[in-house]
Amino acid sequence: MSQGIRLRRPEAGFPMLQFFSWASMSCFTPYIVIVMTDRGLDNTRIGLILTLNALVTIVAQPFWGMISDRIQSIRKVYILCLALAAACYCFLPWSRTLGHLILLYPGVLFFLSPMAPLLDTWSYQAIRNRAGGSYGLIRLWGSLGFAVVMPLVGRLVSLTGLNVISWLFALLIAASILVSLLLPQATPERPLNILHRQKLPVGSLFKSYPYVSFVVVLGLMFVSIQPMFGFQGRLMLDVGGTQELFGWAMTVAALSEIPVFIYSRRLISRFSPVSLVIVSFLFFAARLYAFSVASAPWMVMLVALLHGLSFALFLVGTVNYIDALAPAGLKSTALTIASAVYTGLSGIAGNALAGRLMDQYGIRPVYRLGSLATLTVLVLFLISLGIGRYLTRRLADQPVDPSA
Repeated sequence: MSQGIRLRRPEAGFPMLQFFSWASMSCFTPYIVIVMTDRGLDNTRIGLILTLNALVTIVAQPFWGMISDRIQSIRKVYILCLALAAACYCFLPWSRTLGHLILLYPGVLFFLSPMAPLLDTWSYQAIRNRAGGSYGLIRLWGSLGFAVVMPLVGRLVSLTGLNVISWLFALLIAASILVSLLLPQATPERPLNILHRQKLPVGSLFKSYPYVSFVVVLGLMFVSIQPMFGFQGRLMLDVGGTQELFGWAMTVAALSEIPVFIYSRRLISRFSPVSLVIVSFLFFAARLYAFSVASAPWMVMLVALLHGLSFALFLVGTVNYIDALAPAGLKSTALTIASAVYTGLSGIAGNALAGRLMDQYGIRPVYRLGSLATLTVLVLFLISLGIGRYLTRRLADQPVDPSA
C-alpha cells in the first residue's frame, strides 16, 4: 500500500528531506571558520584549509554525480554519502591542531559536498513533469530547516561549546537518511532500460558551448563570491559580534530565501533562467559591497537579507538552466560538475587569496574588491551569451548536405 502511494506521489517526502538535510548543514558550514578560529588558526591557515576543502569538492561532486547516473539511483548514493560524512564529523571534538583539521574538513566534505546538487537533481526530477509541481516550493523547506535549527544550534554552542555541533549534525543526518529510505530511487525522464542502452559519455557535455561557457562564468564569479560565505563568521566577529549573533544572521539569510522559492515557479514562467542568474549576480555584487562597509553586528544581519535575492535566485535560475542544457542521463553529472567548479575550483583560488589579502589589508577591503570582480565577470557573462547567440545563428544558416 505504501509503495503504491509512493509511486503516485513521489514528491510527497521531499520537503521533509530538504528540511532535515539543510538543518544538518546548519551544524556544519556556518561553523567551519569559527571552529578554526577557536583552534587558534589565522586567516592564512584558514584560507589553506578552505582551499583544500574546495579541492576535495572538485573531485567529490562529479565523482558521486557520475556514480548516481551510472547506477540510476540518487537515493543510494545520497544515503551512503550522508552516513559517511556524519561518521567523519564525529571526530571534531578531538581535532585540535592544524594537522587534525586538514584531515577532518576535507574528509567530511568528500562525502558531504555532493549533498546539495544531488538533492536538487533528485527533487527536480520528482516534480518536473507534474502539474503544479515547483522545485522552489520543495527547496524552501530546506531554507526553513536551516532557519529553524540554526538559532537553536547557536544557543547550544553558547551553552556547551563548539563540539556539540558534531553530535547534532549526526542526529539530523540520521533523520535525513530515514526520510530518504521512504523515497523512490530515481524519477528518470526515460525508461531505465533505454538509459542503460544509450549511455552518453560525460565528454558530450563539454561539446556544448552554452554549458561550458556557463560553467566557466560560474567558476570565475565564485572566486569573489566564495570568500563571502567562508569568512562571513569571521566578519561578524571582526565587527564586534558573537557566535550566537552570527547564527541569527545565518537564520535571517535562510529565511530570506523562502519568498524567492515560493514565487520561483512564477519567476521561471515569466523570466528566462539566464535572466534570473544575471539579476542574482547584481545582488551578489551589492551584498559584497554592503559587507565591506558594515561596521556593527546589526549591519551584518541587515545585509544577510540580500541572501534570498542573490543565492536563492541564483540557485533557481541555475538548476533550471543546467537541467535544460544537459541531456537525459547526465542531469546529475551536469549539475555536480557545475557545482564542483563554482564551489570547489573557485574556492581554491578565492579562499586562499582572500585569506592572504585579509591578513594584509583587513577583511572589509577584500569584500569591496570582490564586489568589483563580480561586476566584471557579469560583463564577461553577457559577452559570452552574445557569442552563443551568434554561433547559433551561424549554425542555423549553414546549408544541409543532402548526402550526409
